[in-house]
Amino acid sequence: MASLQRLALDWGKAAVSRWPYASPKLPLVSGGLRSYLCGDTPLRHTPAASKLEQNDVTEPLHRLWRGLKIGALFALLVFPLSALAQDALQERQIGAHKHPAEAASSTQADQHAKPGDGAAAAPSEQAKPGEGDVAADPLPPPSITQHSISLDGTDLAYSAKAGMLPLRDAHNKALASIFYVAYVREPQDKKRPITFVFNGGPGAASAYLHLGAIGPKTVEVTANGELLGPPPRLAVNDSSWLDFTDLVFVDPVGTGYSRASEGKDESDFWGVEHDTDSLADFIRLYLIDAARMTSPVFLAGESYGGFRAATITRALQKTGGISPNGLVLISPALEFALLNGEDYDPLPWALSLPSYAAVNLESHGVTGREALSEALQEAERYALSDYLVALASGATKGSAEASETVAKLTGLPADIVRRNFARIPPSTFIKEFDRANGQVLSRYDGSVSGPDPNPASSWPHGPDPVLDSTVPLWTSAFVQYAQDELGYKTDATYRLLNRDVRSKWDFGTSPTRQGYAGVLDDIQDARATNRTLEVLIAAGYTDLITPYLAPAYLVNQLSPLEGASPITIEDYAGGHMLYLRPDSRRALKKDVEAMYERALKSSPQG
Repeated sequence: MASLQRLALDWGKAAVSRWPYASPKLPLVSGGLRSYLCGDTPLRHTPAASKLEQNDVTEPLHRLWRGLKIGALFALLVFPLSALAQDALQERQIGAHKHPAEAASSTQADQHAKPGDGAAAAPSEQAKPGEGDVAADPLPPPSITQHSISLDGTDLAYSAKAGMLPLRDAHNKALASIFYVAYVREPQDKKRPITFVFNGGPGAASAYLHLGAIGPKTVEVTANGELLGPPPRLAVNDSSWLDFTDLVFVDPVGTGYSRASEGKDESDFWGVEHDTDSLADFIRLYLIDAARMTSPVFLAGESYGGFRAATITRALQKTGGISPNGLVLISPALEFALLNGEDYDPLPWALSLPSYAAVNLESHGVTGREALSEALQEAERYALSDYLVALASGATKGSAEASETVAKLTGLPADIVRRNFARIPPSTFIKEFDRANGQVLSRYDGSVSGPDPNPASSWPHGPDPVLDSTVPLWTSAFVQYAQDELGYKTDATYRLLNRDVRSKWDFGTSPTRQGYAGVLDDIQDARATNRTLEVLIAAGYTDLITPYLAPAYLVNQLSPLEGASPITIEDYAGGHMLYLRPDSRRALKKDVEAMYERALKSSPQG
């Protein structure tokens, strides 16, 4: 296109320059074409000629007119708007000494940051070359605020930064902007651990772990872990991890405030590989911009967030120049074959049985971590021995052998157990367990129930008592917290739970690559690569989404790695979001802090 433009420019210019009365002071087109080129020698008016004949003027004028018409037509066909666009660009370049986002960022930082607060070490969202391709975004510039908290009797000062970090391709074109909230203890210490936190879904923002378990503030709940409200209320989180690690809460593209750039489709990021690549890139960029590449790095994730923590760890080890020190996997989805198992595979039925037993035990007053652990030993033994053998023997024979015991352990009526051949799907359990009282259980915590809006149905239809009823509470709590305490105010929608993400997620299967996604191999490879890598898996007894017995079963299938740190599995009272129970949140923090200490002692940096 540039060569065609130059050709048209030379053609028209040559015609003008050869007209005896042409004047370079009278431009014919916009400034985009006003670059007078050298190379042609124009015919000049001869002073010795005292008088010009009419034909001497008319013929050159005709030639000029024909040349101008052809040149103008050619120019319009090749670049009808380029000249105007170039003029506009030149005006912007002359007038824009500083990118608006940069100026706004500086202003916002000045309002919230104080000298010496370490803000300069956090990622910069200032304008960079090529950033003009990002569409105008309603989101505000980064906000940095100063806070303090008392944890275990110690006052701790920290800074909080809420903002966006852009992701770019190899050609510096904007792909997406990732929203994050980072908490850094002051004064900053680059040897201090830094933990990147993700929720799951896929399609969930990080507000669950942010305001439910790990951050400096938490939503108020009952002793059983049920959120209070509406409206929701926040309180100081005495179980925050901020006293032993800096924290970065990350929202993947399509969740929270994170968005794909103009011209990009968010669904391009919705898959195992693309999600892993984008979030590994985020971690790398954050550490570089914050000058934390030598800090001990940990990853924490819940549900599918645990899955992505494992895949991100391998991606960082292979391509990011970073080897994490530890992983905290909370209620993780490790192998989807056990969560979405086939009807003829007896293993998923067996692994779910102790979780049903835990719900039944709590309904009879057996509560607390220690009490449940002791009371569930028989259910765990039976599930992976006699029950599994009975299921494998066939539907009829297995039902005859196992139905009575299954009914006793789960609290379900015996006729319902026999009708299902001693194989109890989660949907049947949550529907039938308390049908007599018109209640339906939550799959996210079987100890929590709500009124059944469709009691005549054989299947649970309607909102989940834990997940669906609390989405408005979590959302409004985070938006208000971000505005009031983090100084991040925007009219943009905060997508706590984007259900489109899960429905469009690419788990990596294809007609030639069938099966289920899983990360046991990633975890094993990561441990082989870094034998000091610590892995802590936390599970909730009454979680009916990811049964607590599944991680123990899977880890036991791994071959030993000589010299590698063993994987630690801890079970707690509670469901999928076990941290909502205050006692379990405190116990989780204690176990995680002990794991961090082991990781730091065993690593070269420690």
